[in-house]
Amino acid sequence: MWLGLALIDWLIIVGFLVGMVVVGVVLSKRIHDETDFFMGGRRYGKTFMIFFSFASATSSEEAVSVTAGTWRAGLAGIWWAFFYLWATPVYWVIAPVLRRMRALTTSDFFAARYGRRTATLYSLYGILILVASMSGELYGSGKLLNALTGGELDRVAEQTDVRVPLIRWNSAESWIEVDSRRLAGHELAILAITVLFVGYGIAGGLAADIVTDFIQGILTVVFSFLLLPWVFYKIGGLAALRANEHLKPGMLDLFGHPEVATIFGTEPLTLFYVLMLALTGLTGVVVQPQIMSMCGAGKSEFESRVGFTYGHLMKRFCTIAWSFIGLACIVWYLTPGISPLDSVTRERLTPDHGRLEALAASGLKHPFDPQFDRAFADELFGRAARDLLPVGMIGLLLVGSLAATVSSADTRMLAAGALFTEGLYRPFWGKNRSAAHFLWVGRVASVGVVIAAIVLQTTFTDIIDALKFIIKTTAPIGISFWIGIVWRGWTPAAVWVSSITSYAVWAVAAYYPAAFATLGFGESVVHARDGLLRVNDSWTMFLYLTSGLVAGILVSFITPRTPVEKLDRFFLLLRTPVRKGEQVAGPCELPENPEPPVAKWVQHPDWEMPRPSAVGVGGFLLACLFVAIIAMIPYCLVQLF
Repeated sequence: MWLGLALIDWLIIVGFLVGMVVVGVVLSKRIHDETDFFMGGRRYGKTFMIFFSFASATSSEEAVSVTAGTWRAGLAGIWWAFFYLWATPVYWVIAPVLRRMRALTTSDFFAARYGRRTATLYSLYGILILVASMSGELYGSGKLLNALTGGELDRVAEQTDVRVPLIRWNSAESWIEVDSRRLAGHELAILAITVLFVGYGIAGGLAADIVTDFIQGILTVVFSFLLLPWVFYKIGGLAALRANEHLKPGMLDLFGHPEVATIFGTEPLTLFYVLMLALTGLTGVVVQPQIMSMCGAGKSEFESRVGFTYGHLMKRFCTIAWSFIGLACIVWYLTPGISPLDSVTRERLTPDHGRLEALAASGLKHPFDPQFDRAFADELFGRAARDLLPVGMIGLLLVGSLAATVSSADTRMLAAGALFTEGLYRPFWGKNRSAAHFLWVGRVASVGVVIAAIVLQTTFTDIIDALKFIIKTTAPIGISFWIGIVWRGWTPAAVWVSSITSYAVWAVAAYYPAAFATLGFGESVVHARDGLLRVNDSWTMFLYLTSGLVAGILVSFITPRTPVEKLDRFFLLLRTPVRKGEQVAGPCELPENPEPPVAKWVQHPDWEMPRPSAVGVGGFLLACLFVAIIAMIPYCLVQLF
């Protein structure tokens, strides 16, 4: 045994690493320019695109966060990944729009629609978005790997005692504090993961990512479902969930139970909260920089539609497995007689609300410890694997989690390099440079963004808080994407004002909640917790989306529009279908002898909506059917057994 893993586990891990190195080196020889590096040459079919989209969108962090959320909130915790489910049919509609842009980055979209200055704004925001999402992925993945080693990495970190800076926000003083702390065990895992995906992605570019995502996608599915039979065997099958639902309040409720907020001091996952998560996710998903790669690498629009939609539907299906692992772990770890935990630990993890109130009335303290419970939840997936799986299978699960993290992290890293190179460096400092020069700029920029993500993850202490931060980062500038593709009147100034207004409202809600109390908002919006005022996340999202939209509309009526000629070129691009094998001279340009443009659906000079095709309508309805089936599965499972 070394670092808690047996020889067979290490052989599986080494075999996986060697395979990745070989693929990266072989495919690095096919990299000749930015299109090869950032878009894989736009030459991939439906199967590769499905697995590319699935693997790139699925990180082991999400399995960790959904399992942790389910442990804390019951079945309602599934919404920490399921809220994107309702947006998935829209992916069928938006994928051809992104593919028709013929862009390398989402910055190219903003340049073509609004102008270079607005593209610069997006490039800066896009890099921040990628730093935020990558940091959350690394944090969750590090927690998982540390748990899979049985905490051995924590002991190594304690022995080495490396000090790192600690930056945190003091809510009581409304000020930033700077201190130091010891490097944590999960951060050693993060450093190892980083070396892996940086070397792999820098060598082979997006082509290496797409090719290996076929295998990594299969490993991710294995990683998602491997624990299910073992943990349900331990508790006696699905029927044990209903028989033991008393262990946590609202354990089998699809929406959050009110007692969860009382016990944990957190906002329950109500229907309104879930709707705001879904709206925020849909608004922001299209401006996540890696999405342009997911849709742009396909041979044609149809490959992009199939890959983007059904790759994400695969992910939603895996979400069900993560949530039911969490439910089964509640029963297994908290039930005397079958739990591997001692009685004292179980007491610290059992939120018996009735006993809480009784002990409080008599002046005694309940042993339940919310902080200990959060830490336990963050490493629950890895702990369960450690407690359940035999040697060899732990290595397989670890390889699956590495595959999930590597495939999503290197896609984001490459998207960040593309944004810096194409959105910032080339327009301002890259005149008359060679293709090789831009390749190296992209590689260096990619590494810089990864370093920033590693620094940011040091500020996270809770996997759910990290996930909420990622969700809210993307939506403000997403407003300008959605409005900009249908309404000619949304101006470049509106992009700036809308985005800045949304981020400002979010910042005030996060750091100066008393401002909302002063304005007269009630307890449903602003509440006191731990002696401090807080704004509910659901209302934060509602307020910052609404304020950004209203501010953008108002500014659009009083500021100059994008020149008509530029708008005509842009919307002609969006209405011109992609022909297989077409060649374009540069980003956001039409090929020679393009396909005839699709007719407008609404004949109004200010509104731009292409007439939907039979493939578009039929595919959308079919995706809706799959969404309905996936949504019913968890509900039916807890009702029928």
